[in-house]
Formats: sequence, structure tokens, C-alpha cells
Amino acid sequence: MNHAHSSHRRRQPAAAAASEQGASPAWDSSEAWAACAKALREYDEDMIQAWKEEIDTLLVFAGLFSAILTAFNIESYTLLQQQPEDATVAILTQISAQLNSFSANANFVNTTRPTEPSSLVPPFRASALAVRLNAMWFSALVCSLVSASLGLMVKQWLREYLAGSSNISRESIRIRQFRYQGLRDWHVPEIILFLPMLLQLALVLFFVGLLDLLWSLHPVVAAIVSVIVALTGLFALAACVFPPLFPDCPYKSPQSWLLCILVQSVKGAVAALASRYYYWQLQHSGNEADPLASKLDLSTIVHNKLTGAFRAWLHRASMSRPYTSWKERERLSANGASAKLDNAILAGADATFMDDSFLHAVVRPCMNDIEPNVALRCLDRILIRRAPRVIYGLPYWDIPLSDAGDKATMTLLHLLLDLLRRLNGDMDDDADDEPRVHLLTTMHRLVRAIPGQPTTLPSDPSTRALFRRTFDILSEVVNHEHERSTSKPIVRERAFHLMLKLFPRFHAVGPTCIMTLCAYSKKMQEDNSPYRFVQACCMVIRASAALAHPSQNRPESPSTVTNPPTSKPLPFMSDQQQDASTNAIRTATTNGHVQPHIPPATRLTHSISTEEYATIRPSILGVLRDLEDFFSIPVSRASECCPTMAMLAECAEATVALASRDRLAISVGLVGALTDMVSYVWAAGGVDAGPMLDAAYNAGENAQEDHAITARQAVRLLRRIYGLGWHACET
Repeated sequence: MNHAHSSHRRRQPAAAAASEQGASPAWDSSEAWAACAKALREYDEDMIQAWKEEIDTLLVFAGLFSAILTAFNIESYTLLQQQPEDATVAILTQISAQLNSFSANANFVNTTRPTEPSSLVPPFRASALAVRLNAMWFSALVCSLVSASLGLMVKQWLREYLAGSSNISRESIRIRQFRYQGLRDWHVPEIILFLPMLLQLALVLFFVGLLDLLWSLHPVVAAIVSVIVALTGLFALAACVFPPLFPDCPYKSPQSWLLCILVQSVKGAVAALASRYYYWQLQHSGNEADPLASKLDLSTIVHNKLTGAFRAWLHRASMSRPYTSWKERERLSANGASAKLDNAILAGADATFMDDSFLHAVVRPCMNDIEPNVALRCLDRILIRRAPRVIYGLPYWDIPLSDAGDKATMTLLHLLLDLLRRLNGDMDDDADDEPRVHLLTTMHRLVRAIPGQPTTLPSDPSTRALFRRTFDILSEVVNHEHERSTSKPIVRERAFHLMLKLFPRFHAVGPTCIMTLCAYSKKMQEDNSPYRFVQACCMVIRASAALAHPSQNRPESPSTVTNPPTSKPLPFMSDQQQDASTNAIRTATTNGHVQPHIPPATRLTHSISTEEYATIRPSILGVLRDLEDFFSIPVSRASECCPTMAMLAECAEATVALASRDRLAISVGLVGALTDMVSYVWAAGGVDAGPMLDAAYNAGENAQEDHAITARQAVRLLRRIYGLGWHACET
């Protein structure tokens, strides 16, 4: 080490001189060698630790199994030798035979059969059952003891392998590599794999001997035990066979690896033959026919299909390569199923922890790193698991009970928005719209759980930022649909409908979203969709008023406006015009009339520069002109495309809000056309005006009457602002 440090100090001036002269510096590799030594040492420690744990488990099992076998062998080995009781039984048998041979004749009173000495104790001969039983049980005991003995020896080898490995010098790395190569060359890993196989063999011998004994004693007991042993043997056999056949099978064991080696050898031989035959076909495909498929007596079409399928199989077989470990095989299989595994990883991690912070800090960044289609399937699984209700396989959420946003719900909406933006950016003209439609449909159900009332802006800054981001991404979707040559209205309409659904809860959208709404209103005017056109125009006017209005720190009363805003006029609005608008609003308020509810233009909690409004003002003026032309349609056509009173009330309120900030943007013609349209819808509804005004404050009035009152009051206020005379709708 001192020598290395001294050489390092000697090389530093040379490296500095070389760098000054523009030459490549002399790199110091001591740190790299130290890092290499550390990494190899950690690898060896993990490998040896795994082997030691496996050997310890085998030693415990071998000790217990040997004790059980010893108890059985004590009883079985006696069957191989003659017992003292056997001689006693033989003598008693002989005495009984002599007594049975007693007889009387003329010469003697009685006589007995003579006894041969050899018949007293017959020669001993062990039965075939005893031989088989002891052979199998003693062999099992030997295998168990050999396995334990080899395990102890291997643990000694492994201890010596790690001896002196704490040093990180290059010499220690060389010694480590020398030992590692010896470990492989002398087949120590194979010996370790052989240890559990010895125990498995011992267990098999014990079960076979046990069944042999039971069948000689009682068939019923033997049958029951045979069924249990057979089921266990079938499971063990399947556990050995399945891993080589199925890459995802976790039943990996030393015996299954041996079978896998055998399978790999067969596959290697088949691959070699297929490779040679496949390349032979490629070389002679133009001269000779396929010698195998041509012998089939089939039609030309079937012959060609069989030939093509056979060549495809040959190509796959020739390209297959054997693997040397389970890890290599798993890596190849995992690379082929990366999309499915990424889906399962993120969905499984969220299901395991169910933590909102983990969903936001871990799952969301990882979700942006996988393919959009895979992320969509993964997100569906997360949504279904986290949704409070699932109906027909679709997640549903409930309306929140408080203004504080749920972090999990907001993160889910962010995930949907992230994926929608990615799909929108990767979408071409011929792409399928189903993923985006699916996302927009899911967002329609999820936004119900986002806090925010129709009359107030969200008080939580994170909720406001989420709404702003939602409108920006939905605007990108609508713009992208306008630019596509093969645009389908379903994606555009779903996106706009979601914007329309969220707009009453958040109207402080950016200028980009306002420009998108302007373009959408033009498109709806060209497509002759009056209701969508009026809705888009109302959103443009309301959002423009919010963009042009200064920030207010305190929200005002939802029913009246006692102190109209007196902020600095916009650059395109003179002081006299600002004062006239303010005085008109104050006059209409103090005359005993209720001012239309204008919360969106007076309740912003963040400041937006009026320069953005000035930039998009020409487009807003174009939308206002189009709206004026629409409201100026002849009465004969009004019934065909007449907007509802609710739409007119929303449009009138938005117009008042914009007029309070930019009087020049609202033309007198628009006020007159809006007045005429309100009057026409009012008259077509057949509702008397007097009773409606008296009942406007009653809680029992229906929504249509409330919209009518709001529209008439807004029209009255607009006519006061622009100095127009009395109109019939004001009665």
C-alpha cells in the first residue's frame, strides 16, 4: 500500500504536466482496484453466507432424520439374525410332535418317533422382506450421515476460502481470483448441490422400506400410507420437472437444475441440428424442394404453409441458446416480459403499502418512466383498488365533505394528467383514441372527489394548482384534436365537457386555455353547434374577466357587492370609462336591485399580469363579435338554435364581469342582442314577470325562475353601464 501511495504521489506531477501540455493524463487506478476488490468481497460474502445457511439447514434435517432412522433400524436389523426364542420354540415343537406320535402295538406298550438332532434347531435363513427392509433403511442412514459429514467438510472449505479477504490490495484480489477459480475447478458448488440430493435419496429409501413393511403387515394401513406417500412423491416430482419447463416457476432446487441441464443438452443438440438444416435450406431453397414437406401428399397451399411453419420453427430452434444459471434464464425471460412486470411492480407496490406519500414520491415518477399503454393498465389497477366504490368494474368516487383535498385523490388525478399528456404527445393521425377516451372518462368520475364549490375558488393552493394544470392539459388535448387530419369528435368533446364541468369551481385559467376555448367556439360555430358555441363563449368571457381582474385577498359576499372594485384601469380603458362602469354598478346596487352574482371575477387569490390579457384580447374580441352575431339572429330562426335561460344567465353574468374591467371589449350591439335574446326566451317561457320578482327570494322557487331573474338583472346592469334606455325585459 505504501508503494502504491508513493507511486501515486510520483504520478501526480507527471499528470499535471501532461494536462498542461494538452496530452491525456496518466490515470490513477488504485481507487478502481480498491472498488473492484470491495465489490468482489461483498459478492463472495453473500455467496458463502447463502451456502452456509443452506448447509446448516441440511445438518439439522440430517440429524433429525438420522435419529428417526436409527429407531427403525434397531427394530429391523434383528430380522437378519436368529433369535434365542427361536430355539425354544423349535424344542417345544419337537416335544409336541413326539407326544402326537405315541402309539401301542403287540410288542411294546408305547413307542415314540425318534428325534433327529438336526431337527431340534433348524438352520436360520433371513426372509426376503427382512433383507429388503434393512438394505433400504441402512442405506438411507448412510446417505444421511454422509450428507452431514460432507456438509461439515464444505463449511471448513468455505471458511478457508474467506480467510484473509479483508485486504483490498491488488495482491489480495489475485489471491481471491486464484481461490475462486480453484473453487470452480474442483467442483465445490456441485458438491454443495449434491448434499440435499443425498438427503432426498435417503428419504425415498426410507419411504419405500416403510411401505414394503406395511404391505406385509396389513393392507388397509398400507393403502392409506401409500396414498399419502404417492401424493408427496408426485408433488416432489412436479417440483423437479416444472422449473425447466416454466421460467417463472419458483420450485428451483438442485435436482431440478440437474434436469434443466439435461433439457438444455437436448435443446442444444436440437438447436445444432436445426441450425445446420436451416442454413442448408437457405442455400438450396432455389434449387431443391424441401425434402420433408415435399413428401406430404397435400395441396400446394397446405404444402406452402407447412413449409413456412417448419422453417419458422427451425429458425427459432437455431437461434435458441443454452443458459448456465437460473439467473441468466430469469434475465432473458424478464426482458421479454418487461412491460407486464413493470405493471405488476408498481401496482403491487401500491397495494402493499397503500401510502399516499409513497404513491406521490415513488409510484408517480416510476409511472412516467414506463410505456403509456403499460402505465394505463397499471393505473387502472391502482384506481380500482383505491376507489371507495367499484361498479361493474369501474371505479367511482364520492363528493368530498371538506374543503381540504385528499392527497391520494389529488395524486391520482395527477397520474391521470401525466398519462394523458404523454398519450397526447405520442398520438399520431392513425393512432387509436380509446386510451385517451378511457382516461377522460375516468377523470370525469374522479374530479367529483376534488374539493371546490361552484361559488368559490379552492382555498388550498395545491388544489388550485391541480385545477390549473388540469385545464392546461385539457387545452392541449383540444388543440391537438384541432390539428389532427383525422380528428374524431369524441376525444375533443370529452375534454371540453370535463372543462365545462370543472369551470364553475375554477375559472382562473391561463391565457393558453382561453385561446383554446376561442378556437373551440370558432369550430362549434362552423359545425353549427349552438349550445356548445354559447357555452364556450361564456367560458371565454368569464375566464377573461378573471384574467384581467387584480387579486383580492378577501372574498366578498355571495349575494351583493357593496364596494365594487376600484383598482387601476387597464391600459386600454380610460379613467372616465372606469369611473362610469363603477358608478353604474354602484347605482344599480343602491337602487334596491340585486346585482347578479359575479364571484368568478372578484375572488382570485393569486395575481395575474394584465399583459397576458392584453395579448389575447384580439381573440376575445373576435369571440364577442361572433356571440353578438349569434344573438342577433332573426326571430324566425331563434326557435331552432335558442339557448336555455341558464346559458343566457351565465353569459350575462360573465359579460357584466368583463365589462367591469374592460368596458371597450363589450359592444353596445352585444348588449342589445343579449337583451333581445333574453326577452325572446322570457316570452317563450310564458312566465309572468311580476310574481317572479316577488318570489325570487323564496327557497321554493325552481331553478328556471332563478336563472331568469339572474339574466334579467344582469341585462339591466349592462344597460345601465352602457347608458341604454329602458327595455321590456326589465319589468
